[in-house]
Amino acid sequence: MATDVTFEPTLGGDVAESFWQLYLDAFEPLRTRAAARHVLHREEFDEEMADPRVLKLLAHDDAGEPVGMTTLATDLAAVPWVSPEFFAARYPEHAARGAVWYIGYTLAHPGRRATRTFMDMIDALVAHLAEHRVVCAYDVSRFNDDGLRFADNLRRHLERTRDVTVEEVDRQTYYATTFH
Repeated sequence: MATDVTFEPTLGGDVAESFWQLYLDAFEPLRTRAAARHVLHREEFDEEMADPRVLKLLAHDDAGEPVGMTTLATDLAAVPWVSPEFFAARYPEHAARGAVWYIGYTLAHPGRRATRTFMDMIDALVAHLAEHRVVCAYDVSRFNDDGLRFADNLRRHLERTRDVTVEEVDRQTYYATTFH
């Protein structure tokens, strides 16, 4: 099963609708597996799809059906939960040339997760990031990190294929106190 990967600045209409359905199929389980809200409301999704500051990496199968997507903010101001000042202080040279970007999310159709689709998307994304010599930030939920070892697997793949430095720059832990 081949995967066709393209980059688009904006999505609308039927294309956005088909990726909304894919997004729900892929992210629905995170509603109960992560403390932070990982599932956008429809209006938020539509706004992100229309925002040219958020590049969309789209994956389609041989039949043209959507099978994966990654969002990549090329302007940190497009990501409400990210502090552009934090990254500017940590990476001033990259920030000065607008080269601090943020991966919002990467998803693959649940039926395609064990195929090459995800790696085809990652490889296309990594080539794009390397071409622009950026600092690329992202966050990973504990479920995906501990259960799927996402960050560790990604780091190993990057270190095998590129000259990179991967570092944890911050951590947010959620606590709950139950009063009896």
